[in-house]
Amino acid sequence: MSADGESNTFAGRATHVVQAGVIYGGVHGRGDDLREPALPVPRQLPRAATCFTDRSDVLAALSTVATTTNGVATVSGPAGVGKSALAVHWGHQARDRYPDGQLYANLRGYDPLAPLAPEEVLHGFLSALGAPADRVPGSLDAMSALFRSLLDGKRVLLIADNAGSADQVRPLLPSAPGCFTIVTSRDRLGGLTAVDGATPVQIRPLDTPQAVELFRRLSGDDDGADGDEVTRLVRRCGRLPLTVRIAAQQAGSGTSLEELIEELDGDGRRLESLSMSDERSGVRTVFSWSYQQLPPAGARAFRLLALHAGPDFSLSTAAALIDLPEPETLRVLRGLVAVNMLEVSGPRRYGYHDLLRDYARERVAVEETDEVRAEALARELSHYLRMADAADRVLVPERQHVPLDGRADGETAPFPGPEAALAWCDSELPSLVPAVDQAVQLGLDDVAWKLPVALVYFLRLRRHDTYRRALSDTAVQATRRLRDQWAETWSLICVAGAESDMGLHEDAMRHFTEALTISRAIGDSRWQATSIYNIAWTLRLMGRHEEALERQREALPIHQSNGDRRGESITRTEMAALSLALGRPVTAYEEYERALAGARAAADLPTEAKSLHGLGDVCRTIGRTDEAMGWYGRAVEVRRRVGDLLGLARSLDGLAEQLAAVGRTAEAREALAEAVAILESLGNPMADEVRRRLEAGGPGAEPGDPPSG
Repeated sequence: MSADGESNTFAGRATHVVQAGVIYGGVHGRGDDLREPALPVPRQLPRAATCFTDRSDVLAALSTVATTTNGVATVSGPAGVGKSALAVHWGHQARDRYPDGQLYANLRGYDPLAPLAPEEVLHGFLSALGAPADRVPGSLDAMSALFRSLLDGKRVLLIADNAGSADQVRPLLPSAPGCFTIVTSRDRLGGLTAVDGATPVQIRPLDTPQAVELFRRLSGDDDGADGDEVTRLVRRCGRLPLTVRIAAQQAGSGTSLEELIEELDGDGRRLESLSMSDERSGVRTVFSWSYQQLPPAGARAFRLLALHAGPDFSLSTAAALIDLPEPETLRVLRGLVAVNMLEVSGPRRYGYHDLLRDYARERVAVEETDEVRAEALARELSHYLRMADAADRVLVPERQHVPLDGRADGETAPFPGPEAALAWCDSELPSLVPAVDQAVQLGLDDVAWKLPVALVYFLRLRRHDTYRRALSDTAVQATRRLRDQWAETWSLICVAGAESDMGLHEDAMRHFTEALTISRAIGDSRWQATSIYNIAWTLRLMGRHEEALERQREALPIHQSNGDRRGESITRTEMAALSLALGRPVTAYEEYERALAGARAAADLPTEAKSLHGLGDVCRTIGRTDEAMGWYGRAVEVRRRVGDLLGLARSLDGLAEQLAAVGRTAEAREALAEAVAILESLGNPMADEVRRRLEAGGPGAEPGDPPSG
């Protein structure tokens, strides 16, 4: 079991999904092809804006900074002035200068959501650059160092969009001479200039001729409109690209310039976030042109979607918020995109420009009741909980899952397989984290503990340890408000599991012990056994093997009294591994045999494979080569069946060593070559050592991984 109460047998299988499916794209074929796997080249830039209006001076300034060694440019200016569009436009133009890729992140520095932590940005960047999940460190400094190492010798463009502070950006800065970083912010970020040598690039509203040109191109009227009236209109729009675009859309739909100017000359006040000392404009009025022309369903959707806490949202999330079937929701969203009230952010994903989101939030606060807003958010949160639970059931079906009301037996799963489940979790994570906070604010404590617990396994796979610990702690507080000690125990185990993976073993031990105390108080023997197991697991990580073995022996009879053959077998595999590490191979062999019998009785194939591999480890240790070869061979067969690629590679490696020992060199090389291909596809650090042994002429010593497989 992991520190969250689940079998570590499953970690290899799910890691295959994370790394092979997302980072490297699958297993290489069997054989002796030892070419390095091609590392991914990230292409993360968003779509460039249409009808981008000439800003030759600023583009030239960026090009100049890009020629300096390891240049950093800070592009600053007011909201809506086009900072992000400018940076992305330049990035697309300069694509060929950076053959090793482009990285992009919206840091949410000026956003109703909390700014994105540098750790989470680096998680995404490291994944995009092909860093294996099991090699991503937990601390910010170590992650930043790994990021710089991966970029050494490369030419990569990095755009850190919407930064809130220099400290948010500094850990993301590459050190490779060929890299270039563009930081956009409403703040001038003087700290980056003073300390890091960044070059400031100020961007102001469009010059009037540029704003007029943009208006004419977007409205489809190159010459027909009166020049003075167009000039007056774009000036009243503040000469901001966003508001000029909206005005052009209105004009292109038939509204006369006279009408538009008349409305802008009225008493409408601009959004406070757009206040500028040198110009006045009716930005709310500009937004209201499109809003007031929306059909009722579109206007309602525009308002309610602003309740969403994440940076963008999927079609299914939008359908939950506005309470419409997906086909009808899709038609509404397309209508909003057509009038520039929403933007397409990805395949069937949508979002607001930040100023339009502010306007939409004003409208939903004014036009909808507290009850309507709460009901919409409850629908969205319920949708997220069900989807997260469904993903969890696909990723690790053997795990205990959160109890959900109304789940029908045989209910169609929304995910066809682990890859789809992981893709959903990855895309929704920036929204799921603030959704938990929304659940707390709404008093929906049942969601506030179940959603984090349902996400724990995914967060562990992706090494989002910071999120995992914080969300699990939120779950603990929610269960305490509910006075649900059973759920509190589970949530405490989740907190401790994150702390264990972060190397905070003392904190983990404290929370596991607290979970054990509560489970004893409520008489829940399952959680007692899980808590004891995890205390033992933590002791093992601390190098206290004898104590760990004693605690596992304490957990064993509880599993037995519960009739939990699976839990008993998992515990026995850990007891066997500890016994072997302590130099007791006979005891280890007996425990693996018992674990194998229990796993087969429970139809638990992953634990069966782990037991078979462990028996091979014992026989290898005591020199019983033929038996070891047989056990490893059977472990290979089972691990192929369950898709546990990391375990399969380890079993193939063990088998190869035994085959070589009896002179079956060709078979040994074939097995070892397959192990290398799998490990390379997973990005596992074992690949280098196994490949070296193969190139040196054959199998050798086992890599430094736990003998339990």
